[in-house]
Amino acid sequence: MLDPTTVAVNRYAPIGSEEIHLYSNGFEGGSGLTIGQLAIAVSMRSAAVYEAQSVLKMNKMSSGTLKLDKASEYMKQLANEEMSDWAAARAYLIREFGMGDEDLPETVNTYTKRMEAINSIKAKIDQLTQQQQTNMIDLQTLVNRRDVAYSTSSNIVRTLGTSMNRDVANFA
Repeated sequence: MLDPTTVAVNRYAPIGSEEIHLYSNGFEGGSGLTIGQLAIAVSMRSAAVYEAQSVLKMNKMSSGTLKLDKASEYMKQLANEEMSDWAAARAYLIREFGMGDEDLPETVNTYTKRMEAINSIKAKIDQLTQQQQTNMIDLQTLVNRRDVAYSTSSNIVRTLGTSMNRDVANFA
């Protein structure tokens, strides 16, 4: 049995300085945690951290996808000469899409100005698409780590159950 303790989880959790506090209400004849309980708690804590980070990453990716779709629509409208409100589109691209004021022309009333706007938007789309791909790799890594943490916890529970069954059989 282990005494009530603070366990550093830098080997398991994604943030090395993070700690978890594990305490037990006590057992007959002693207090504290068994090694199995401790290992399960650390694994489950690690899985929960990875799960939370995965959700944040998915939300960020969803937001990025919506912005990419909107920018692509504006680029298509410019290419087809269907842009009805360039001022609003330009404001959106600067505010939400992260483009610089100097990257986009004030008006798109000529072919040259439209092409300048299209090329600027295309360059930003390419940049953000690469960022989305990196985010997808990060998400896959987080999900894999979460799955390993859950699997570790499950394996510990299975092993403890097998061990308890064997001990009961030996006493019988």
